[in-house]
Amino acid sequence: MTQELPPAQPAHHQTTPLWTYSAPQGSQPAKLLVVDDENGPRQALRMLLKEEFNVELANGVDAALEVLNHEAVDVIITDIRMPNKSGLDLLREVKKRYPDIQVIILTGFGQLESAMEAIECGAFAYLEKPFDSNVMMEKVHASVERRREEQSRRAMEYLAVEANRFETLGHMVSGALHDLGTPLSVIGTNLDLLLDQPNKPDIERRLEVMRGQVKHCTDLVRTTLNFLRRSPEVQLEISLNQVVEQCLEVARPFLISHQVASFSDLCPSLPPIMGDIVMVRQAVLNLVYNAAQAMQQQEDSRVISVRTWSEEGFACLAVEDTGPGIAKEIRDHIFDTLFTTKGKQGTGLGLSVVKYVMQRHGGEVRVEDAPDQGTRFLLRFPLTKEN
Repeated sequence: MTQELPPAQPAHHQTTPLWTYSAPQGSQPAKLLVVDDENGPRQALRMLLKEEFNVELANGVDAALEVLNHEAVDVIITDIRMPNKSGLDLLREVKKRYPDIQVIILTGFGQLESAMEAIECGAFAYLEKPFDSNVMMEKVHASVERRREEQSRRAMEYLAVEANRFETLGHMVSGALHDLGTPLSVIGTNLDLLLDQPNKPDIERRLEVMRGQVKHCTDLVRTTLNFLRRSPEVQLEISLNQVVEQCLEVARPFLISHQVASFSDLCPSLPPIMGDIVMVRQAVLNLVYNAAQAMQQQEDSRVISVRTWSEEGFACLAVEDTGPGIAKEIRDHIFDTLFTTKGKQGTGLGLSVVKYVMQRHGGEVRVEDAPDQGTRFLLRFPLTKEN
């Protein structure tokens, strides 16, 4: 009996680096790893597969994980019953560390319970022993194709995030240049006065004013450069309230230029989440910019409200606008990469990046009608067990 399984859903306890990426291998032969504690079955599978694939062998879970530490593997074929650690133990560890690797489980007759557990853990397929060689080859080919589809999808997601980072940075630079105008004007005015009257008694005060404005300019530039700078591939404790405050401050010039008022209602006891703060900022900033752009054609009030709260096991953040709303017929597509309703003015990256960020954090994004008018985007981040 064989069973092909659907793609595993994102785990809520994401432990892999949030910025992992490897390019698809193209036409190179796929690398398979056969894991079995008995040499006979290992060698039999090697003989079956070696004409089409590069095949590595491992005699147990620890040996298999050692191979994965040093080599890129596309598909693992593992026996489920082995001493010390089982094939299910290997499957769980692989899906935690290398979620794109496809795993085929070999089970003994009647081990339906183990096969069902393999489904829940994200196995691509399971085959009962003794298996048919043609069926094995069919499943291996299908799993290799799934692996390469996943690599292509991740490559597109990675490129979308990077492209959106530059798009968002463009908004930020535009706002920073606008904000630099005031302090530079103050500095210029004081310099003119000092040049005209170099012996005025308040020279020290004017120098202090200019020093303060120079610091303000430096802080603006530093904030712009650092806000979306790529972070190390580690998860850190993040305050969503702080992210909201930072994003609204960075977006302030953009919101002013679009005549949009912004308000926040932040839960003071909101527990922190774990993740990549740069990616979370990018997601929230995308929602703020998207909301502002959605209202630019309307004459009446333009308001964005951001709220945070916690509910059972989740820290929640909602961005709500008073815009025209989103037509129900396109809601299924708004998170698709490159889908846009803004014509040449849109890139179709913002909301797809929001979805990607939430998946990488084990959370979810929802879109809803606002209670009165407009649209509400809800982000739900899983809390750690300690919270």
